[in-house]
Amino acid sequence: MNYERELHSLAAETLALQFVVAQTLRRLCSLSDEASDLIRQGLDDASNLIEALALHHGERVPAEHLTKAPQVAEELRSSVLGKDKPKA
Repeated sequence: MNYERELHSLAAETLALQFVVAQTLRRLCSLSDEASDLIRQGLDDASNLIEALALHHGERVPAEHLTKAPQVAEELRSSVLGKDKPKA
């Protein structure tokens, strides 16, 4: 198995999925204020879950995952909602 080729393939697949999710959410946000609020809440929920999982499983998860997952969630939020900040 060519591990480097597999890693590049997974990275490309992940990037494509991020674009699909972001663009779909952006279009859904444009439907109504209610849809936008629900998507914002879903993104907040995802960020909170990532944080909770990091706290709970931190010792067993590679450090790079603990820093990368919240960054990806924030990049998705920024892509969909602009520079909107999560509600606490």
